[in-house]
Amino acid sequence: MSDQDATRRIRAAIAAWGDAFCSKDLDRLMALYAPTAVVFDAIPPFASGVEAMRDKVASCLPHFPDASTFAVATQDLSVSVAGEIAAAHFVWHFSGLPPDHPAGRHWLRSSMVWRRQADDSWLIVHDHCSAPFDPHSEKVVLGPDLPAPHFDVRSLPPH
Repeated sequence: MSDQDATRRIRAAIAAWGDAFCSKDLDRLMALYAPTAVVFDAIPPFASGVEAMRDKVASCLPHFPDASTFAVATQDLSVSVAGEIAAAHFVWHFSGLPPDHPAGRHWLRSSMVWRRQADDSWLIVHDHCSAPFDPHSEKVVLGPDLPAPHFDVRSLPPH
Protein backbone atom coordinates (compact mmCIF):
# COMPACT_ATOMS: atom_id res chain seq x y z
CA MET A 1 0.00 0.00 0.00
CA SER A 2 1.34 3.40 -0.93
CA ASP A 3 1.62 6.23 1.57
CA GLN A 4 -1.07 8.08 -0.40
CA ASP A 5 -3.46 5.13 -0.07
CA ALA A 6 -2.68 4.89 3.64
CA THR A 7 -3.26 8.62 4.07
CA ARG A 8 -6.63 8.38 2.31
CA ARG A 9 -7.64 5.42 4.50
CA ILE A 10 -6.67 7.20 7.71
CA ARG A 11 -8.51 10.37 6.68
CA ALA A 12 -11.58 8.22 5.95
CA ALA A 13 -11.19 6.47 9.31
CA ILE A 14 -11.06 9.83 11.12
CA ALA A 15 -14.27 10.85 9.33
CA ALA A 16 -15.78 7.48 10.34
CA TRP A 17 -14.64 8.13 13.94
CA GLY A 18 -16.67 11.36 14.03
CA ASP A 19 -19.63 9.80 12.25
CA ALA A 20 -19.66 6.82 14.62
CA PHE A 21 -19.73 9.14 17.64
CA CYS A 22 -22.50 11.30 16.20
CA SER A 23 -24.58 8.29 15.20
CA LYS A 24 -23.98 6.88 18.69
CA ASP A 25 -22.54 3.68 17.23
CA LEU A 26 -20.22 2.77 20.07
CA ASP A 27 -19.13 -0.56 18.54
CA ARG A 28 -18.14 1.08 15.24
CA LEU A 29 -16.26 3.82 17.09
CA MET A 30 -14.35 1.43 19.33
CA ALA A 31 -13.53 -0.86 16.39
CA LEU A 32 -11.13 1.87 15.24
CA TYR A 33 -8.95 1.30 18.33
CA ALA A 34 -6.38 -1.44 18.82
CA PRO A 35 -7.16 -3.50 21.96
CA THR A 36 -3.99 -2.19 23.65
CA ALA A 37 -4.42 1.47 22.63
CA VAL A 38 -3.51 4.15 25.13
CA VAL A 39 -5.95 7.04 25.39
CA PHE A 40 -5.18 10.47 26.85
CA ASP A 41 -8.56 12.16 26.89
CA ALA A 42 -9.65 15.71 27.64
CA ILE A 43 -12.14 14.26 30.15
CA PRO A 44 -10.55 12.59 33.21
CA PRO A 45 -9.09 10.19 33.89
CA PHE A 46 -6.30 11.60 31.80
CA ALA A 47 -4.92 8.22 30.70
CA SER A 48 -6.86 5.05 30.13
CA GLY A 49 -7.20 2.04 27.93
CA VAL A 50 -9.82 1.06 25.41
CA GLU A 51 -12.35 -0.42 27.86
CA ALA A 52 -12.27 2.69 30.05
CA MET A 53 -12.68 4.81 26.91
CA ARG A 54 -15.67 2.67 25.86
CA ASP A 55 -17.29 3.20 29.27
CA LYS A 56 -16.64 6.95 29.18
CA VAL A 57 -18.07 7.37 25.69
CA ALA A 58 -21.08 5.16 26.53
CA SER A 59 -21.86 7.41 29.49
CA CYS A 60 -21.61 10.53 27.28
CA LEU A 61 -23.71 9.41 24.31
CA PRO A 62 -27.15 9.76 25.97
CA HIS A 63 -26.41 13.47 26.48
CA PHE A 64 -26.13 14.12 22.74
CA PRO A 65 -29.02 14.69 20.31
CA ASP A 66 -29.85 12.45 17.37
CA ALA A 67 -27.15 12.17 14.71
CA SER A 68 -29.11 14.15 12.15
CA THR A 69 -28.66 17.32 14.19
CA PHE A 70 -24.92 17.42 14.88
CA ALA A 71 -21.55 16.43 13.44
CA VAL A 72 -17.83 16.49 14.12
CA ALA A 73 -16.14 19.29 12.17
CA THR A 74 -12.37 18.98 11.75
CA GLN A 75 -9.86 21.60 10.77
CA ASP A 76 -6.15 21.46 9.87
CA LEU A 77 -6.06 17.66 9.51
CA SER A 78 -2.54 16.43 8.81
CA VAL A 79 -1.58 12.78 8.27
CA SER A 80 1.99 11.48 8.01
CA VAL A 81 2.72 7.87 7.12
CA ALA A 82 6.00 6.03 7.72
CA GLY A 83 5.80 2.32 7.01
CA GLU A 84 3.56 0.59 9.54
CA ILE A 85 2.96 3.72 11.64
CA ALA A 86 1.06 6.90 10.87
CA ALA A 87 0.40 10.04 12.85
CA ALA A 88 -2.54 12.39 12.46
CA HIS A 89 -3.31 15.66 14.19
CA PHE A 90 -6.20 18.09 13.88
CA VAL A 91 -8.51 20.40 15.75
CA TRP A 92 -12.19 19.63 15.94
CA HIS A 93 -15.49 20.50 17.52
CA PHE A 94 -19.08 19.37 17.52
CA SER A 95 -21.17 21.46 15.16
CA GLY A 96 -24.94 21.70 15.11
CA LEU A 97 -25.44 21.24 18.85
CA PRO A 98 -27.90 23.48 20.69
CA PRO A 99 -26.18 26.72 21.82
CA ASP A 100 -26.43 25.76 25.49
CA HIS A 101 -24.92 22.26 25.03
CA PRO A 102 -21.60 22.16 26.95
CA ALA A 103 -19.85 20.04 24.29
CA GLY A 104 -20.61 22.59 21.59
CA ARG A 105 -18.81 25.55 23.11
CA HIS A 106 -15.19 24.65 22.49
CA TRP A 107 -12.64 23.16 20.12
CA LEU A 108 -10.34 20.28 20.98
CA ARG A 109 -6.93 19.19 19.71
CA SER A 110 -6.39 15.56 18.78
CA SER A 111 -3.30 13.59 17.90
CA MET A 112 -3.63 9.96 16.90
CA VAL A 113 -1.03 7.33 16.17
CA TRP A 114 -2.22 4.57 13.86
CA ARG A 115 -0.66 1.15 13.19
CA ARG A 116 -1.14 -0.82 9.99
CA GLN A 117 -2.66 -4.24 10.59
CA ALA A 118 -1.95 -7.49 8.72
CA ASP A 119 -5.08 -6.94 6.58
CA ASP A 120 -3.86 -3.42 5.61
CA SER A 121 -6.45 -1.73 7.82
CA TRP A 122 -5.29 0.90 10.31
CA LEU A 123 -6.10 1.01 14.04
CA ILE A 124 -5.53 3.76 16.59
CA VAL A 125 -2.80 2.76 19.07
CA HIS A 126 -2.49 6.15 20.77
CA ASP A 127 -5.18 8.84 21.03
CA HIS A 128 -4.51 12.18 22.71
CA CYS A 129 -7.32 14.71 22.98
CA SER A 130 -6.84 17.97 24.85
CA ALA A 131 -8.03 21.52 25.20
CA PRO A 132 -5.50 24.36 25.18
CA PHE A 133 -5.53 26.68 28.17
CA ASP A 134 -4.33 30.12 29.15
CA PRO A 135 -1.58 29.54 31.76
CA HIS A 136 -2.31 32.84 33.51
CA SER A 137 -6.04 32.42 34.01
CA GLU A 138 -5.99 28.59 33.91
CA LYS A 139 -9.06 28.76 31.68
CA VAL A 140 -9.61 26.72 28.55
CA VAL A 141 -9.16 28.56 25.25
CA LEU A 142 -12.43 27.83 23.48
CA GLY A 143 -11.52 28.35 19.82
CA PRO A 144 -8.53 27.99 17.51
CA ASP A 145 -8.94 31.47 16.06
CA LEU A 146 -8.87 33.30 19.38
CA PRO A 147 -5.70 35.28 20.06
CA ALA A 148 -3.07 33.46 22.04
CA PRO A 149 -2.65 34.87 25.52
CA HIS A 150 0.53 36.81 26.13
CA PHE A 151 2.85 34.55 28.03
CA ASP A 152 6.23 35.60 29.25
CA VAL A 153 8.19 32.99 31.19
CA ARG A 154 9.76 35.86 33.17
CA SER A 155 6.34 36.41 34.79
CA LEU A 156 6.48 33.02 36.54
CA PRO A 157 7.35 33.07 40.22
CA PRO A 158 10.88 31.82 41.04
CA HIS A 159 11.26 28.41 42.63
